[in-house]
Amino acid sequence: MKYVLIALMLSISYSQVTLTQEQADNIANNIQELQIKVDSLTVSDSLKTIEIDLLNEKLSLTEEELKLVNEKTKLVKPSWYENKWLYFGYGATLSYAVITIINKVGTISDLFK
Repeated sequence: MKYVLIALMLSISYSQVTLTQEQADNIANNIQELQIKVDSLTVSDSLKTIEIDLLNEKLSLTEEELKLVNEKTKLVKPSWYENKWLYFGYGATLSYAVITIINKVGTISDLFK
């Protein structure tokens, strides 16, 4: 039994398969098409890798710009005339002036009655 099994294995391993010319051409064409697909996929993959690198660089530049803008806002201080107490004073003075003028106009109009 062992000998038959060994003989069968040797006959299968040493046997040849012959292909027709058409089958050989089809196999060669399939191999070429697969090589072209592999080449196009490697080009596409390399382009995507370059795009990812550019996007990562853009992200790092944007983060750096954000840090610079935050530092700029810390350095910029309002001028003396951009004070909320000064605005309050302007409003109070204007209100007092308007009320005073209205009262004077009212007293002047009472004189002519």
